[in-house]
Amino acid sequence: MALVESRTTIHAPIDLVYRISQDYSVRYEWDPFPENIAVVSGPQQTLAVGTQVHIKSKLGMHMVVEFVQVQAPCVTAVKMVQGPWFLAKFAGSWIFKATVPNETTAIFKYSIVAKPLLLRYLIEPLAYLYFSRVVKKRLAGLKAYCEQQAL
Repeated sequence: MALVESRTTIHAPIDLVYRISQDYSVRYEWDPFPENIAVVSGPQQTLAVGTQVHIKSKLGMHMVVEFVQVQAPCVTAVKMVQGPWFLAKFAGSWIFKATVPNETTAIFKYSIVAKPLLLRYLIEPLAYLYFSRVVKKRLAGLKAYCEQQAL
């Protein structure tokens, strides 16, 4: 299993950071990962436990994730229900902690299990490298966007 974790400090209030992170109408303005995001089941306007979302990455990978935890403004977590051929399991959580007034620590964590079993030793390190870079870029984008909005 590959575990990816990255964090950053965002100079903006936790409510703003959380709202922006979950607002698909502004996601493309700050998030460099998705080419397309669409809610496929569940509420269209408010993400809730059980909501399923289809994500197409800019590399062309498709994944459907289901929200398994939604606790605004502190955490959202998803698990993969459909994904690329090389992923047996994928789960992610975005955690937000108010550290001081108008400052938020954002932590993105991903857990990746590759398939087939015989290729896991090769695929998981590559997935780790890829998702490590993606997570850092996503956090940098979220930080820049939130800090701009907080001004």
